[in-house]
Amino acid sequence: MGKERHQDDHFTRMMFGERRESIGSKHHNQTPSNPSSLDIESILDNINKLRDSSQSLKPLLQMVYPFVEGFLKKK
Repeated sequence: MGKERHQDDHFTRMMFGERRESIGSKHHNQTPSNPSSLDIESILDNINKLRDSSQSLKPLLQMVYPFVEGFLKKK
């Protein structure tokens, strides 16, 4: 029940993101043939995740910014 509840908990997903168990096991199972080579697919995947995260944080920052701006004006 606890695992199912975590998947449906929208607040937890918003604050901490999706569970990354499958991603972690994916990276541990890979054995690169050349340690100096870059995994372009992994890099692009991380860039997409960063972009998605920033887009989801944008509304929150827009709500918080007036409070921060008011605090800075009082100083």
